[in-house]
Amino acid sequence: MEIITTNDSCIITPLSPKIDSREIQRITAEISSINTQKIGLDLKYVKECSADFFNKLIKFNNIGIFNINSDIFALITLMNIDKALKIYVSELDFSENKRQILNRRLRVLSWLAN
Repeated sequence: MEIITTNDSCIITPLSPKIDSREIQRITAEISSINTQKIGLDLKYVKECSADFFNKLIKFNNIGIFNINSDIFALITLMNIDKALKIYVSELDFSENKRQILNRRLRVLSWLAN
């Protein structure tokens, strides 16, 4: 795990392609010990993870996630937790706190179609 700390943020990059229960414990322990305002989780090396990982991340409200694999993004969307997480495309978007990915689920009401 690689950790880069600046004055106002900390970026954690898991180097393992799979986040298992041991890695989840390491990451959540590290997040709990950080006292900075913003915490970024760079998932550029992660190809596979469990749903438990994101359930643990929801408990922390100051985390931004970026560089997400499309399969992992699909998992987040299917679990309906994309609204609870701050998801960005890149580290630059996270550091500027701009261009957050908002996955909108719009529905057409049947009474409007008639």
